[in-house]
Amino acid sequence: MKLHTLIALLATGTATLAVAADGPTTERFTPRLTVPRLAPLPVEGRSEAQKAMLASRPDYNIYKTLAHHVDLYNRWSPLGQFILNGSSLPPREREIVMLRMGWLCQSEYEWAQHARIAKGAPGMKDVEIHRIAEGPGAPGWSDFDRTLLTMVDELRYDTMISDATWKALGAKYSDQQKMEALFTAAQYQLVSMALNSLGIQLDPELADRLPTDLAKPRLASMPTKPRLTVPRIKPVPESQWTAEQRELIKPMMQNGTPANLYTTMLNHPKLYGPRRLFGSYLQRESLLPPKTRELIIMRTAWLIRTEYEWAHHVPLSKQASLSDEEIARIAKGPQAAGWSEEHAAVLQAVDELRREAFITDATWAKLKKHYDMKQLIEIIYTSGGYTMTGLAINSFGLQIEDGYTRFPRS
Repeated sequence: MKLHTLIALLATGTATLAVAADGPTTERFTPRLTVPRLAPLPVEGRSEAQKAMLASRPDYNIYKTLAHHVDLYNRWSPLGQFILNGSSLPPREREIVMLRMGWLCQSEYEWAQHARIAKGAPGMKDVEIHRIAEGPGAPGWSDFDRTLLTMVDELRYDTMISDATWKALGAKYSDQQKMEALFTAAQYQLVSMALNSLGIQLDPELADRLPTDLAKPRLASMPTKPRLTVPRIKPVPESQWTAEQRELIKPMMQNGTPANLYTTMLNHPKLYGPRRLFGSYLQRESLLPPKTRELIIMRTAWLIRTEYEWAHHVPLSKQASLSDEEIARIAKGPQAAGWSEEHAAVLQAVDELRREAFITDATWAKLKKHYDMKQLIEIIYTSGGYTMTGLAINSFGLQIEDGYTRFPRS
């Protein structure tokens, strides 16, 4: 057994999460659902808010399913709209990133929708779309296409962009475009988690399917590569804030100096607002009990090795009634002695979303004993949303401010 595999086994307390990051695995993706766990919302009985949401959306199952939780959708949608329609990435490159993440997460709905889109204005051919599943090592890619595919693989498996890939992205992209590329990959990892776990079925007009002539990608495990000790994207100092940046960050100034996360995200004002709108819902307006919310965030931070996120949520976890012993136990995982069935299931769901972007039937059944459907959706979005933030923290090199509690060392 390789050392980093052993580390993952010990750190999670479960063999189900540990898969070597650079070698073969005997584990397999859980078969995806053929029946939805949450059926698309029928026309009859829709609320006015649901009608308003769906009036501006195509008649797709993804929207009719997420319409069950309009409040969450409305806070997340601006980020999705920016990534899909507002970013400065060329459409073809954007679709390469989305499709690669859909393949790595084995999300057929995502693959089918974006193969359709990629064959539209970006003009991609079937053979090129198939090559996305083959990966960066396939012949025929340009150097920059290969860089984009490598970036997605690194974000999925290493939970950060490597130095070499970051430098290669810089051959064409500005720092803002690098931020957009990362958030595109992270957003579609979250989308995959939701599509897979809610069992959203393909719309009749979608013709493309995940390739079946290739070996499936490996599952994800706990990364072991060192984190950055110097920022790649530096926080914007207050003395350099524009009027727009000052207005954006004003809500975060109430308790003194804003955290490095916010001053770093100020480097991209157009992305700052949509990301913050979604993040503030998950943190402040979630329907989940505070203890559940913090268990999800802390376990996610541990699994993707985002110490900054862990550090900032230790005090919030204590406010949510988690004891010091429970906070330390989060690192040991759902199998550690002392968890209730409810909280063990929550932690197991986070592990499964990390491992294969899908919550298994057994874990879903346990969660349903304790949470309603809106809360179940929020469990997925909280883990996926904080994974998104963690990938940015890791890749941009955010450093922890003084006075925060770091990861457990034993």
